[in-house]
Amino acid sequence: MPELPEVETVRRQLAVALPGKTFTAVDRIEPAMLRDCRSEEVLGTLPGRRVETLTRLGKFLVAMLTGDVFLTLHLGMTGQLLIDAEPTDAHTRFVFRLRDECSDPTMPELTTLEFRDARKFGRLHLTTGCPAPRLGLLGPDAWKGPWDREYLERKLYRRTAPLKAFLLDQRHLAGIGNIYADEILWWTGLSPLRPSGSLSEEEVTRLAEEIPCRLGEGVRLLGCTLSDYVDTEGNSGKFQEWLQAYGRHGQVCHRCGEIMVRTRVGGRGTAYCPGCQH
Repeated sequence: MPELPEVETVRRQLAVALPGKTFTAVDRIEPAMLRDCRSEEVLGTLPGRRVETLTRLGKFLVAMLTGDVFLTLHLGMTGQLLIDAEPTDAHTRFVFRLRDECSDPTMPELTTLEFRDARKFGRLHLTTGCPAPRLGLLGPDAWKGPWDREYLERKLYRRTAPLKAFLLDQRHLAGIGNIYADEILWWTGLSPLRPSGSLSEEEVTRLAEEIPCRLGEGVRLLGCTLSDYVDTEGNSGKFQEWLQAYGRHGQVCHRCGEIMVRTRVGGRGTAYCPGCQH
């Protein structure tokens, strides 16, 4: 599933390719993936709108368009955003055409943005005045958001939920998913099964430092490709080459030599080392 580093990689590429370009047409729409809008609104609103900025909160991409219109995108589990991809894939759900305002209007559109999603769990929100309302339910961005050790300590205080479940709860910090939660906990030496409120001051400090560090590594390595994730040019990320916990159950722990085990936390498969994660 695309998590914060994967979405940030896509955002950076879109932020180079799209600002200043204007939507000219919407060639395909998947109604089942629409939220806060209908197909008719998308067809009637997007053409003529210029892309101003591309931002992100957690796993959500937000394109601010002229006229105070916002296009909010969530890639779900298998979503991909591709620029000028050919040919159109069987899993293509949306196709947008854009033109640079300086280009010759008699020439073909310069850019095609395609939203592919095999499982159709991705979402597209088109709203006016503010991004998708569901963003208001999210906590601060886990990588670059306005939070610190004290914020984390307050959120952890007296919570009995397992630590991994806490990390996956987007109401606390936005952007951490299953892969990066396992990695963060391995690097901090903390068990995913620990009650969230049981961490010492030193352990909270370690966790607060490791969350942005591990997410930053994911961004630096252009994301993690285990199945469907690719960037806007169809390229895979490289973070999967450096995984220490996720998917490594049954293998030797690179830190202590114990055998990694697998359990379930909050309904999610979880790999950790019983020898050095406490």
